[in-house]
Amino acid sequence: MEYGLRPEIELSWKRSQLSGIDPARVPEPMLIDPSDAAGRLLRAAGPVLDELSVQLSGTGCGILLVDRDCRVVSRVFDSRPLRLAMEGVGVLPGVALSEENYGTNALGTPLEVRQGLVVHRDEHFLESFQQFSCYGHPIVHPVTRRIEGILDITATEKTANPLFVPFLVRAVRDIEARLLEGARESDRRVVDAFQIAARQRGVAVAAMGQDIMLTNKAAVELLEPGDHVALRALAGDVPPGESRTLDFTLSGGGHAGLRIARVAGAESGVLFLLDADGARQPVRRRVTPQGATSRLRARLNELRSTAGALAIVGESGSGRAWAAREYAAGPIVTLDAAHVVAEGERDWCARLLGHVGTAPEHILVEHVHLAPDAVIALLASVAARAGGPRLVFTSDPLDTVRPAVRDLLARCGAQVAVPALRQRIRELPSLVAALATEIGSAGMRLGPSALTALSEHTWPGNLVELRAVLTGLPDRGGSAIRVEDLPGEYRASGRVARLGGRERAERDAIIEALQESHGNKVHAAARLGISRTTLYSRIRALDITV
Repeated sequence: MEYGLRPEIELSWKRSQLSGIDPARVPEPMLIDPSDAAGRLLRAAGPVLDELSVQLSGTGCGILLVDRDCRVVSRVFDSRPLRLAMEGVGVLPGVALSEENYGTNALGTPLEVRQGLVVHRDEHFLESFQQFSCYGHPIVHPVTRRIEGILDITATEKTANPLFVPFLVRAVRDIEARLLEGARESDRRVVDAFQIAARQRGVAVAAMGQDIMLTNKAAVELLEPGDHVALRALAGDVPPGESRTLDFTLSGGGHAGLRIARVAGAESGVLFLLDADGARQPVRRRVTPQGATSRLRARLNELRSTAGALAIVGESGSGRAWAAREYAAGPIVTLDAAHVVAEGERDWCARLLGHVGTAPEHILVEHVHLAPDAVIALLASVAARAGGPRLVFTSDPLDTVRPAVRDLLARCGAQVAVPALRQRIRELPSLVAALATEIGSAGMRLGPSALTALSEHTWPGNLVELRAVLTGLPDRGGSAIRVEDLPGEYRASGRVARLGGRERAERDAIIEALQESHGNKVHAAARLGISRTTLYSRIRALDITV
């Protein structure tokens, strides 16, 4: 370790050492394929790079542009010796110059620390890079606030010229302005496509762009908020330039023929056309939530006429206690097996037996999976008695509890599974409305962007977690809640909704490791037991914003 390094450079050197980089060896070039985002960046940066090439004439400097994967997408050189020198150390088109592969440099390190950085000759970690002095500055998309790439200026001086910073910052601002202009042009194409499609009679038309959402009158009548969430998820499966036709189930009831078409020349622009006239079964606005909740309510209603104890299983926070009270439809005495340890087995069991003789028709025992085996045996004995109040148990899913609990639940006359929130996403609008009323915010209304973001969360805490999020939202005086109003961790991207169960679990594990490591990817990789290269790859693949 060199002494006298600036703090930000010293930290970068430590990360480079932890990545196992040999300062004396030129790494093997790591070539990666360009992404759609790289094409967007290059289109925005092209005219700016052309102007920079003119301004750099006679300076002996060079310009490098990398995308968000630190892949070199463009190079501008004023001198042949500089170009040959950089190519000699592997700075070639398509090479990923990330800090994890090339150590401290003015492309990978600014991407790592998310801010502009000067790297003088001797501050480069690789000895082969110590012939250059550079300055790199992040390019941030004005709409998404995501880093799209890094712009770098390089010379062969001992130290970087102080004018590098203002010179490059102006160029970055120009590129960011063109990115914004491109986003607006993309949205304009979406608007044009929507207006053309909306001229058709008997067709409900909706369109989504990078920052807009449009519907005609027929679509307003046909689609509910949950439908917009489903449409956005379906759009992710349609490749650019293609279309798809399918049968779409409406949240309000019935079906409609749906055609999904990607809008040419529009980033993430999608057009949805539904056969409004041919929608089967009249579409009605309904207050009662449809889907899993209504099926669960109907099942509980059927079980009221049966005998024996009832087991209600599901993930924590999914609404097990609500289901028990819905089933009882009247007075119910509640005991919590989680309190056995605090109260003592003898006292808790005495209270249970006291209620058996005096309670009304139902006794609810919550968290039965937490009860000791002796208490489980007593509950099994009480449940088997003829007459007296009917016992209702709530528990974690059967595959997560110990054998004694599974045996107790198996002896119940019936079992009901309460679905997790992630399995009820189509019901999110009605669930939000119900919870908002409970917390005293009956007028709360989620806008499409907020509803889409919440629908893409995995909800490990289920309804309890959703309630906590809603409680923390600002009072917008009747205006719709926007995605910007949500906590940062709930502003997910559209790709998250299309991840499978395994990928969702992997994504959650990586996010947790990054949070526990305060964003330090080296420490996060160590926690996960994977290499830093693998971590970066999975961060990109699972669309994790860090």
